[in-house]
Amino acid sequence: MIADQSLDAAFNPLSKAEQLAFLKQSLQSTGFEYYVYIENLPFPFNDGESQFLCASNLPHSRLKSLQDGITLKNNPLACINNNSPAHYKKFEWNKHDLSNPPELIRLFKDFTQLHGLHFPYQNISGSKNNSLTLLRTRHQVSMKEIKQNLFHLRHLVFSARYLVRQNLVSHYLNTMHPTLPPRQMEISRCIVADMTNNDIANLLQIKNGTVTYHVRQILRNTKSNRRTSGAFKALLPELIT
Repeated sequence: MIADQSLDAAFNPLSKAEQLAFLKQSLQSTGFEYYVYIENLPFPFNDGESQFLCASNLPHSRLKSLQDGITLKNNPLACINNNSPAHYKKFEWNKHDLSNPPELIRLFKDFTQLHGLHFPYQNISGSKNNSLTLLRTRHQVSMKEIKQNLFHLRHLVFSARYLVRQNLVSHYLNTMHPTLPPRQMEISRCIVADMTNNDIANLLQIKNGTVTYHVRQILRNTKSNRRTSGAFKALLPELIT
């Protein structure tokens, strides 16, 4: 009989090492070799223009030991996504295509040709400019193959997104700010729920000036310029655990 402790060790979905191994196995099962995940980050890491965090197993020297992500000026895969509502689309890339954006050439510089699948993805902030792309060098992707591999593809997507989430957690912990007082956490939840200062004052039965004071403290403690960004920074530990 297997002890409970042995089962815990064998089945731990929160193990980063286990998900990495499962992702590698899923890639092999579906005939893919690489994955690239690019996420739009309007918060909580910056208050200016959106940035992109890239997680990948591409052999690019800059990506090979990727831990916390790479900030990019533009999303190299935006030309593939085009805010498509489709759940996925087939992807073809040729190094000698003169219309290739420079960012894409840099990202795929180790390859002459790539075939794969591109999955648009909406992140926690509601941004739709995120994407997971599966790639291989050998042959094109067919619809028949996709249907045959749906089970493995779904698990592959889950593992890739889980690992990206772990990268986001790690990135956030490196810029961790002190936990806010209970009242400021409460007001942060109201802000995330799209409530105005007046709405918050009425709900919590406190003065508008008191709400304004706490909002300023949230901005100061989270080093933010906007109330929504500051509120998400304050609540992120709850959102990612």
